[in-house]
Amino acid sequence: MNIRSIGSGDAEAFSVLRREVTRENPVQMGLSYEEELGRTIDSFREQLCFSHPNTMVGCFMEEQLVSTAAVGYTSQFPSSRHKMVMWGVFTSPRYRRRGISRRVVESAVQHAFGNGVHRINLQVYVPNEPALGLYKSIGFVEYGVEPEALYLDGKFHDGVHMTLVQKQA
Repeated sequence: MNIRSIGSGDAEAFSVLRREVTRENPVQMGLSYEEELGRTIDSFREQLCFSHPNTMVGCFMEEQLVSTAAVGYTSQFPSSRHKMVMWGVFTSPRYRRRGISRRVVESAVQHAFGNGVHRINLQVYVPNEPALGLYKSIGFVEYGVEPEALYLDGKFHDGVHMTLVQKQA
């Protein structure tokens, strides 16, 4: 298992993983499989171009990207630099229930807090009990629900907002 930051050079591996996960459950990804297939490799490269301290952490097993988690600033202005949003958290269905998601999420959280961030927010499209359980076990708490946050295959899905505040030493 190799956990490291990923970037534009990992675009092909990122697209393969996203498509695998979206094919299994598009609600978790927030878009349809057809929408995912319509993306170009350049769009994945662009998505993986980060300015520090924004980052995406990836887990590789035998040279294959199997899990990711990203954190990024919500604004370019200093008044919002105390918080980041976590996004892009997903794991290949073939590698779930092995603690890999926890490892990449914890790595992304440590990266954010290590760069002076005070709070990390995220949104989970539901139903997604495994994700809610993982985030709660790490210390994230719910702070609201966005009704009908996503519309896929003729059905609305709510978005659960969660937050994690860095513990003071």
